[in-house]
Order: sequence, then structure tokens, then C-alpha cells
Amino acid sequence: MRKSLLSVFVFFLFLCASFLNAAGVSCTRQYTAIEHRVIYSESLYGNLVFDVYVPPCMDSRIDGGYPVLYLLHGQDMGNEIWQEMNTAEIMQETIDQEDLPLFLIVAPREDQYLLSFSLSGYGEAILNDLIPWIDGHYNTCTERECRGIGGLSRGALWAELLAFENPDIFGSLALLSMPGTILDDQRIYYLTEKHKPDHLLRIRMDIGGEDNYRHDGSKAASQLTFLGYPFEYNILPGNHDREYWQSRLSDLFIWFNEGWKGTVSRK
Repeated sequence: MRKSLLSVFVFFLFLCASFLNAAGVSCTRQYTAIEHRVIYSESLYGNLVFDVYVPPCMDSRIDGGYPVLYLLHGQDMGNEIWQEMNTAEIMQETIDQEDLPLFLIVAPREDQYLLSFSLSGYGEAILNDLIPWIDGHYNTCTERECRGIGGLSRGALWAELLAFENPDIFGSLALLSMPGTILDDQRIYYLTEKHKPDHLLRIRMDIGGEDNYRHDGSKAASQLTFLGYPFEYNILPGNHDREYWQSRLSDLFIWFNEGWKGTVSRK
């Protein structure tokens, strides 16, 4: 009888120790989850596929919600490019090492990436279907300052178009390896005039020094310089490839965070 009671007591202590040990593990040591989602989009007359990167410890009850970063892939690729570049791991490491506020990443897929921008319903699907769905299913901050958008290559052109046309929706814009500009001089002048004085975008352009599109990509920088619109422009060693894009992710997350400061606490 005594041995039985002793065994039960030891087992109870083991459970308590296990619980306390698990509770003591920092939540930020866990992995960021990648949730694969599909919704129907009226703009596409079909499904919109996207991934949501959710870091651990996000609290559905936190006041104000969490910032959201929308990342758009390039031509001849899909949204899996972000997984191939270890975006979840880089996101988690950057949050931990830089003590950044938690944020969501949403990476939609453009299936018909050979269509012209004017014929594609991809942009409307992001604005009319994706963003409302994300805000309705996650605890997000819906202020423009909390919502960033970025893209690489063709995705950068989409990000440029969506952000400049909707400065009330997006507060920060990152253009990675942009092959030119989608906005002509007259259009960008008209749009930037509407941004003043309280809807200026935070803008950052990054491109590799060996990128074949570097000179075309500088057109957007020249336009903004002429208009006196503030932006950041970085040319660093690299090409128009996955290695260069992956090398820029952590720094971009830190940069986006600068626009999110004060919008939500870390915990």
C-alpha cells in the first residue's frame, strides 16, 4: 500500500515538474506557423490562394490588434517562394533578436502572372477580398500605419500600384528588385498630390548592384526625387535572384517595424 501511494506521489511530482518546465519555456522559442488558406474571390472569378505566417504568442484579445505585412511574389513563381527563402525562420529570428512587436505576414499567390496589370483582377482581389478576410479572421490593427506591403520583381510593381493608389490602406511600401515602374510621370504626380499632407507613404527601394533591371528600377526613384517625395534607396551587392532577396528579408522586417512603433505592444 505504501509503495502504491509513493508511486502515485512520485508520478504527481513528475507531472508538476513537467508542467512548470513547459510553462518556463519562452514562447518566442517556438516556430512561426504557416497557415495555408483558400478563399473565393469575386474579382478573380475563382479562388485566391495565400499563406499566413503566424508567430507564436499572438493574443486574440490584445487591444488594437497586430500589424500585417503583405508580401507579393514575382513572375514565373508562386507564393511558395517565401517558404523557399525561409521567411518563417527569418521572421522569428528577427522578432527574437531585435525584440520586435509580433506581426502577421500574408503572402497571396498570383496564378495568372502573365496577364497585364490592367486586365488582371489580382490587385482588386487583394483589396476587396483578401484584406477584409484577414481583418475578419485575425486580430489585426486596421489603421494604415499598421499595414505594410512589399514585393519582389513583378510583385514590387503590384505593391507600388496598390500602395500609391490606396495610401489610406497602406502606410509602408517596400520595393525589392523592381524592374522599372508601373506608374508614368503624370499618374504618379496625380497620385502623390492626393497623399499630402497626412497620407505620405514610407517607401523603401532595394536592388542588387549586379541586377540587370537596376537601371530600369531607378526610374521610380527618379520620379520621386523630382517630385520631392521622401523615400529610401539601397543598392547592395547581389543579383535578381533568391539569394539576394533572402538576404534582405530581416532588414526589411526591421524597417517595417519602424512604421509600426507604438501601434501595439510586443506581448
